[in-house]
Amino acid sequence: MLPQYAREVLGEGHLACFFVDLRKALDFSPILEAYTQERGQPPYHPVMMTLLLMYAYARGITSSREIERRCETDIAFRYLTGGERPDHDTVCAFRVRHLEAFRALFVDTLRLAREAGLKKLGHLSVDGTKVKANASKHKAMSYGRMEEAMKKLDEQIGKLLEEAAARDAEEDRRFGKGQRGDELPEALRDAKKRAERLREAARQLEADKKLALAVDKTRRRQKIRQAKEELEKEARQKAEAKGEDKPEEAKPSEKAQRNFTDPDSRIMPRAGSFQQSYNAQVAVDADTQLIVAQQVGQSGNDARQLEPMVEQVRGNTGLLPVELSADSGYLCQEDIEKVEAQGVECFVATGRSKHGQEAPAAPRGRPPKDLSFKQRMKRKLLTKRGRKAYARRKVTAEPVIGQVKNGTLPRFSLRGLAKVRGEFSLACAVHNLKKLYRQGWELPALVAQPA
Repeated sequence: MLPQYAREVLGEGHLACFFVDLRKALDFSPILEAYTQERGQPPYHPVMMTLLLMYAYARGITSSREIERRCETDIAFRYLTGGERPDHDTVCAFRVRHLEAFRALFVDTLRLAREAGLKKLGHLSVDGTKVKANASKHKAMSYGRMEEAMKKLDEQIGKLLEEAAARDAEEDRRFGKGQRGDELPEALRDAKKRAERLREAARQLEADKKLALAVDKTRRRQKIRQAKEELEKEARQKAEAKGEDKPEEAKPSEKAQRNFTDPDSRIMPRAGSFQQSYNAQVAVDADTQLIVAQQVGQSGNDARQLEPMVEQVRGNTGLLPVELSADSGYLCQEDIEKVEAQGVECFVATGRSKHGQEAPAAPRGRPPKDLSFKQRMKRKLLTKRGRKAYARRKVTAEPVIGQVKNGTLPRFSLRGLAKVRGEFSLACAVHNLKKLYRQGWELPALVAQPA
């Protein structure tokens, strides 16, 4: 019942057709360079696998198993793969293998945008969002509980090992050294004695279960110990960076936590609650809503992120914006002064305004000389030009973050900071390509196709 020509059924304007056409526009060399020779069965082509992943993320599908199902049942997926049906293990392994290349792929989407008409950056908006990690907050433990938990586990492990040792000693006494006790000599072939042996076997299984439980608890204790040492190391590093006396004696906060499923994730406020998350940063061009810089970090706040993001924008596009807006989380005098020294005017909020509160009148005349940095910024935002510039943030970064989280990456599928950075690069690359598609930008052909 499948049509002979899927593209005719989908139509030239379909998103899947756009992604197929990207094979002539994007530079896939960072991915292709990872393959030096063919081995085993004929492999799936890396370009096809990359386009499959990108199209799946564009549809909000990040599960490798769901991608496998779509390759069997969805005509758009079947067209994009040329009828191939990679299984979920192959999809997952390919994604993990090329995490570094996805960063280069994101930057290449900006090359496409420049060649398609992005000549300058006017207003840039920087914002951060908490993206849920692939971990449960119930698998986390605070520093204050770690020592107590290890002591409790030590007691449980000791008790289980003592019971196992006592069991072994009892069996040696009853059956003799070197005998399992489940052998069936001639004298024990009658039904009653076999039943006794079965009961002994059941008791042995219970003892083995206790020993396995002791091993599991030992592994858990090792994880707790490792997390405790990492927290203590971070506390010493922070104390040393601040120039404190005796940094080697610094201790973490009692509430500092580590998650055992994804140790790199952190407890962060998100959607009115606290969840295991990462802090994702984006810099968005106001005119095109393209993401021109992105990063994922572990800090729960956005302090000192402006200058690194502007530097990344310059590196990714070769351009600098005329002005920049950000919320109060980015208010840092040193950071803002570094950005403005490059010729970028900053409009950064100094605090939250109450909903429905009437805005103060716009100031007039020259600002007083005795104003602090924060007061000068607050005064600038109250001017007509400042209000107009800062108002663009709400229609620039915030909608883009909503589009990425609701339409592409609602939560991370991978674990570990390095992996989630690669996954977020892929999501941001897909967002940019969807913008090019929806805005009808003509894709330029790649000048030199990779071998």
